Amino acid sequence: MALAPGGPVQCFQGRVENSVILHCGDGLHYHIREICRSRLRLHCRHYKSRGLGCPGTASVSLDTGFLKHLQNHNHPPDHFLKDDYALRTAIIQETTRSTFGEKVMSILNRLKMRVHEPALASRFTRVRMASSMYKKKYESYPPIPKTLLYLGVLLGSPNMRPVCKTVDGSDYIFQGVVGNSLNKTESIVFVSGRMIQFLQTREGVHVDGTFKKRPRKPKCRQIFNIVVKYGDIIIGVVRVLMRSKSEAAYNELLDYLVDVAPNFNPRRVWCDFERAIMNAFRRKFPGCRVVGCLWHYGVSIGRHAREIGLAPMAGENELVLSFIRSICAVPLLPLHLMWRGIIELWEEVTASGWHNELLGMFQYLELEWRPRFPELCVFGVDDRTNNCSESDNHMMANVVPQNHPNVWALVGGFVQMEYLAWCDKISVDHFRAVTPARRVRSVLNDQRVRRASQMIVNGDITPGHFLQHISSITHAAAVYGLQLRDDDSDDSDED
Repeated sequence: MALAPGGPVQCFQGRVENSVILHCGDGLHYHIREICRSRLRLHCRHYKSRGLGCPGTASVSLDTGFLKHLQNHNHPPDHFLKDDYALRTAIIQETTRSTFGEKVMSILNRLKMRVHEPALASRFTRVRMASSMYKKKYESYPPIPKTLLYLGVLLGSPNMRPVCKTVDGSDYIFQGVVGNSLNKTESIVFVSGRMIQFLQTREGVHVDGTFKKRPRKPKCRQIFNIVVKYGDIIIGVVRVLMRSKSEAAYNELLDYLVDVAPNFNPRRVWCDFERAIMNAFRRKFPGCRVVGCLWHYGVSIGRHAREIGLAPMAGENELVLSFIRSICAVPLLPLHLMWRGIIELWEEVTASGWHNELLGMFQYLELEWRPRFPELCVFGVDDRTNNCSESDNHMMANVVPQNHPNVWALVGGFVQMEYLAWCDKISVDHFRAVTPARRVRSVLNDQRVRRASQMIVNGDITPGHFLQHISSITHAAAVYGLQLRDDDSDDSDED
């Protein structure tokens, strides 16, 4: 093969610091091998490449700047190398600047989409780039501790303070470590000072744990979130990495929160029927009302109906489905009328001839849920579900899209969510619309519940009639628990 003619020398920065790659625009690239009096002696950049070992050489006249090829290469020319290096540098820089929790593949694909040359973009595969991107993303952080206790100690050290600094630089979100390793109740509390002040002004809080976003290391059982409803928006106030979901762990956490927020004294707490949480809040705040979630109760009823074989009947017979929906609607009754409503409903079931099939449902209701009527009742409560916590979980998924993320990415996500929540609060304070208007379906549901509630209070309808009238509100929860296919025509409350 004839030697290429050569041409005026050009150069660009190599990947290694202070390295230079020389070429003459024909796709053949060299490193400097030796500097002579009047010439630069070059060898191919693949001179030491494993499996390639290219013998190509060239020289550059220091007088004329002309590059002359001396020996043939054993590989084709690469016309995209300079652009390749530039794009790789851009990807690494973007990885360094990227938000916490953003997957490296999302960063890589976003940068590739900006390149309108497939031959160049195709060079940047996950196999090639993932290791370098991960290394660059977390090179400024220390190794992840094995336990929550050591993570808390690390976050409290002065050199790690910037990791937990709020976006505007005015505060820090790391509050402290609570619990002890002997009882396995360690928790790390993340809440900024301004959020502590805000929390002490709220009379109602929604609490819930999420599991998909907990870090793989150090090990923890859940991320426990305390959120509040402010106007029409949801504000996540407290984030806690918890090693245990025991009642003792919740007790120590609430004791700590009251220490840092002395005026925190909620009158109402929404949760998802987790006994340890309910007991802990009742112990610490004897005057507060702990309220369950209508949606989760309805799903539990539907799931039990499926377990005892009622799903096929409910799918084929509208009357059976209406009875199950009515059972799901029991929490909407006043507390003193809930059992009476169930009795009237059972009388209707008996009269319809379905008592043998539905007996198991009423036995389950009496044994499992009747003792929990006080926390189950949502009569007169504005929020019938714990959807505020679910909405907060969705926000966390948007900010930290990766499940079981690197713990530093998670802490960075907490920083972002704190700032976004505070911005939303300021928007509400200035009477700006933050969220879209509620769906017509939800507004109509509220109106229906208010009308039926007023009628039951006035004695215009019986508890059984109330359940029949209002049961469509719980249609989605019942169908979800039964695992029946459903269309979009229902007008029920959804989680």
